[in-house]
Amino acid sequence: MTYEELAFGGGDPDRESWLRSWVAAHIRLLIASLVVLSLAGAGGWYLYERSWLPQPPPDVALSPSLEFEVYMCGCNVTAATVEQRQEAEAMLRAMPQVTSVKVKSGQEVADQQRRSNEGIGDTKWVEGSSPGSDVLHGVLRRAQDFPAIVEKMKSAPRVALVSRSGVNFWAGKAEAEITLCGQDLLSRGAPGCRQGKRAGATGAITEEEKAAIVARLRDLPGVQTIYFQDPGYALKLAKLSHPDYKPDEPMPGSFFVKFSDPALARAITPAIKPMPGVLAVGPVLPEE
Repeated sequence: MTYEELAFGGGDPDRESWLRSWVAAHIRLLIASLVVLSLAGAGGWYLYERSWLPQPPPDVALSPSLEFEVYMCGCNVTAATVEQRQEAEAMLRAMPQVTSVKVKSGQEVADQQRRSNEGIGDTKWVEGSSPGSDVLHGVLRRAQDFPAIVEKMKSAPRVALVSRSGVNFWAGKAEAEITLCGQDLLSRGAPGCRQGKRAGATGAITEEEKAAIVARLRDLPGVQTIYFQDPGYALKLAKLSHPDYKPDEPMPGSFFVKFSDPALARAITPAIKPMPGVLAVGPVLPEE
């Protein structure tokens, strides 16, 4: 039997009749199979495309922040001495409302911030950074104990600020945050958000600009997941550390970006920061 006979029946009427009969008997099955394969391909492409759409924040349980910071004075002439910092530390450790205290020098804080900004390719911040004041990082026994800390530290020497720590929700879930131009005071004052060609009088990011940012992120190597945190969720996280916080204006939205390899996050700042609608690009700090 030749190749032509195998493929086309070689002109044998009986063979051609059998082939036509077989096709006629199985035509519905063939069509159904083609439809299934087509839908499977389309469904796979749909899931692939959807995986690149910004996802909502991970659905995990949220709890109030129990952490706080006491910043010592760091100004040149009246900076807190080592003895004054030790006195403030001893006062905190003696309080029953505090479970632990960790001391970080201004240099340690600056080094951590420098490493985090280097990790997302922000070389300008690294060049202009300098050490700040020493910080006492404490943990509360209960969230409602924070006012007692504030009151106690009023009598501590050379304390500049007592601040409740925000919930570091995105630690481990993303390497970088892209803060988008909004209708808040910071956005209105930022040069990149008040360009005349952008979004009329409000300066808020447009849907077209959001789509352009997502498209640019898709082109970066190693981008694994893009999350979108809307203003409502940002406020929800803020209230975990400041329950009475009521902003006068909506908080800006943000993209949070997770890379398959954190080292690849170095490409994000030079690629995204100059884009229209971007207020800032910053690192997600690690857990304390």
